[in-house]
Amino acid sequence: MNKLSVIGLEEEKQKVLSELQRLGVVELSDQSDKLTDAEWAAIVHRDSEEDRVSRLDAELSQVDTVLDTVSRFDNEKKPLFASRKPMTETEYAGLLQKPDVIRGEVQSLASKVEQWNEKKTEENTIVSQQAALTPWMAYELPLELAATKTVRVMYGVIPAVTDAEALRKAVTEVSEETEVQILGKDAEQQYLSILCMKADEDAVTDVVKSMGFTPTSFKGLTGTASDNMVRLADRLKEVQEEQKTLEAGFAISQDEKTLLQCYHDEVEVQRDRARAGDKLLATKQAFYFDGWVPAESQEEVIRVLDAHDCWHDIREPEKGEETPTLMKNNSFVTPVEVITELYSLPKSYEVDPTPIFSLFYIVFFGMMFADIGYGLILAGLTLFAVKKYKPEGLFDKLCKTLFYCGISTAIWGVLFGGFFGDMLPVKPLWMNPLDNAMFILAFSCILGVIHLFVGMGIKAYMQIRDGQFFDAVCDVFIWYVFIIGLALLLFGDSFVAPGSGTIGKWMAIIGAVVIVGCEFIRGKGIGKLVGLWNLYGTTSYLADILSYSRLLALGLASAVIAQVFNMLGRMLGKGVVGVIGFIIVAVIGHTVNFLINALGSFVHASRLQYVEFFGKFYEGGGTPFRPLERKTKYVKIRNEQ
Repeated sequence: MNKLSVIGLEEEKQKVLSELQRLGVVELSDQSDKLTDAEWAAIVHRDSEEDRVSRLDAELSQVDTVLDTVSRFDNEKKPLFASRKPMTETEYAGLLQKPDVIRGEVQSLASKVEQWNEKKTEENTIVSQQAALTPWMAYELPLELAATKTVRVMYGVIPAVTDAEALRKAVTEVSEETEVQILGKDAEQQYLSILCMKADEDAVTDVVKSMGFTPTSFKGLTGTASDNMVRLADRLKEVQEEQKTLEAGFAISQDEKTLLQCYHDEVEVQRDRARAGDKLLATKQAFYFDGWVPAESQEEVIRVLDAHDCWHDIREPEKGEETPTLMKNNSFVTPVEVITELYSLPKSYEVDPTPIFSLFYIVFFGMMFADIGYGLILAGLTLFAVKKYKPEGLFDKLCKTLFYCGISTAIWGVLFGGFFGDMLPVKPLWMNPLDNAMFILAFSCILGVIHLFVGMGIKAYMQIRDGQFFDAVCDVFIWYVFIIGLALLLFGDSFVAPGSGTIGKWMAIIGAVVIVGCEFIRGKGIGKLVGLWNLYGTTSYLADILSYSRLLALGLASAVIAQVFNMLGRMLGKGVVGVIGFIIVAVIGHTVNFLINALGSFVHASRLQYVEFFGKFYEGGGTPFRPLERKTKYVKIRNEQ
């Protein structure tokens, strides 16, 4: 990643930004620090286009609304995963030759959407009014009638738990001429009307309020509840017909929809380019920006800048200068970048761990999930998703990574002899882990040691690269000697060769002495005693190695659970009923086992990278490379060259 600085004429700015956005390889840096410098602030200002950004944001929101509404009412089958439509530069530009016409179409559709929303709001209001009036259908007086010359009319609700007869009796005690009518009841409240003499109004009101009476208001409604229900039903029918008429206008052709989608993406591209103005400095006649460009792409950038007579300077970053992170790997390793990205990107001075741990990850996943049937299903599902839906970004990488893991799972299934547990008898190409658990445990720990040693080796490489050879010896190489020596001391005579234990003893002694001695050489003061504490780190390495026992544990769990479901299915007998029962139990059981153990294998394979492997050398926390590019939602523009 190289540092790029550019000065150009104001009249060329939009062309330069447009072509750099098309290339998508230049990240613009924020210029706030320069504006705090008095010398810079005296001659330049931020080249912000806030008004244009606001206008384009509003237009983008309008197109989004139109497309969402059109998609809601079209009959096109929606894919499970949305993917962008591939299109060449020529096709894309050809569709956008008449932006004013397209904008007019968008505004016309937006007006219909607004009318439809108004009708929908009115429909909801009518339905709510109908629901509110339904309990009052037995009320025969006009809803606007509140009183006559001598009679007060009240209507309202009381809680469902209130004794209506007790309320009527209490009212009668204070006014014998009062009429209380229970109109209806539901789970929450009772609906009633009260007619009383005006002279008794206060006394009656006090009684009913003490029993939870709450007046109801029907503002704006005249006539009886029945009259209003008829009127509302007629109006509801009219509103729904008006909605259908408007909805017919949303039934545009697929070509028209594609045109709107291209227009949406073009507005979004223009909005992003306008936002880039916040990262430019300008005078009346010139503009300036700096940023980052990958070294392999700088020649393309230089051609664009030279074509528009821009001054430019490209240099390598200074020592210790942080740069954005852009991982670049071959086609096999690139999908596994998703595992790194889920953790954290490497900083610019770190080694990208993806090419190194990718094979370990795939092997570990397969060993924990080991089963031919499960592996073929996982590989088949992910391959189908990639071919059918053509996902992009992290999801695309995840699918391809899981495809690799599915192949690894099937291979380990062949080695261990598992096909949906023991559904079909498969002779292990290597061994059955259920019969050789201790050997597989030892094998898992050996894989763990190799994995850890590779991680430590990367740390040594980074230290030597930075001129810290002595630190590499103290932090890595001598630990190789010490750990291998301990292993030979404990297991060498039994598993390696006679006399290996003695060699291991001296390797361990030499390693321990050097580990302690290193700190006496490079430590200061009390730090010279750190070497003694470092020896305690042996327990940490032991814990890390034992963590790889999960390779055995999850592999056994997957196999045993599968066999249990097979056994349950076979217990149903051998007749037709038994076969049908076995199929049902097998499908449900193996689906559950597949989902649980696939997730477990993914999580634990990731954990072995994040905790044990990354813990030896990796810091992470890099800033992702975010170039000015054409970020589109619906169309994937292909460069014809």
